[in-house]
Amino acid sequence: MSNKYDLSEVYPNSPLVEVVSEIRFPSELAIECRRNDFFDRIRNEYPKILIPQSGNKPITSLTPYRFENESQTAGIMMAIDRFSFFDRDYAGHKRFIKEFVRLAKILGEIYSIKKMNRLGWRYINVIPFNREDEIIPIQRFINFGFKLPEGISNKFTNLSVVFMSKVQDGTVTTRIESIIRSEDQQEALLMDFDFAMTEGITLSRINSCVNKAHKQTRALFENLITDEYRHYLRGETI
Repeated sequence: MSNKYDLSEVYPNSPLVEVVSEIRFPSELAIECRRNDFFDRIRNEYPKILIPQSGNKPITSLTPYRFENESQTAGIMMAIDRFSFFDRDYAGHKRFIKEFVRLAKILGEIYSIKKMNRLGWRYINVIPFNREDEIIPIQRFINFGFKLPEGISNKFTNLSVVFMSKVQDGTVTTRIESIIRSEDQQEALLMDFDFAMTEGITLSRINSCVNKAHKQTRALFENLITDEYRHYLRGETI
């Protein structure tokens, strides 16, 4: 691990807007028939029920129900073949993982889910920026680059890149894109990391697996950002 950062560090100026962890498993119809059993166990913390809306499309059993807390900053999505926990008010991986593992074990107890075919960890970051001479100052925030053919400038006025990388325990899909935030029309860089593990996942090892997923995704983020931007995340001047 680089000595520039610590996995337990929580940045006061963190760009995270949402963190999600998900498990997928062979379809279990008991989830469709007995959602109330799970809700009874978590209703005190996540009392809000968001039922899928059909619109012009039929509701299927694969469509997840959502159970959210009163402030709607965290919640659960559950369908017959997947289960996830999300948090938009992220206060560090230890608290997040503890709650995800607790909820996953409740799921396993009620529906006897043992085999899992995927575990995911997703970091969604939004980094506001101001253009410099109409150019996105990407070099201020991230160490990102690739060799472009002669005649093509690396002074980007817009950006949208997606790539998938092999890592030690799975794959990571990285998306870097220039966007405009809907709430204030501020331009920003979206940095979206989606880690996927497909081997050796069991409910008995869920804590170990999700910690591995977090560690590799966080390391990717840390290795991608610049030292200048890391100073800002820590509350120092950029």
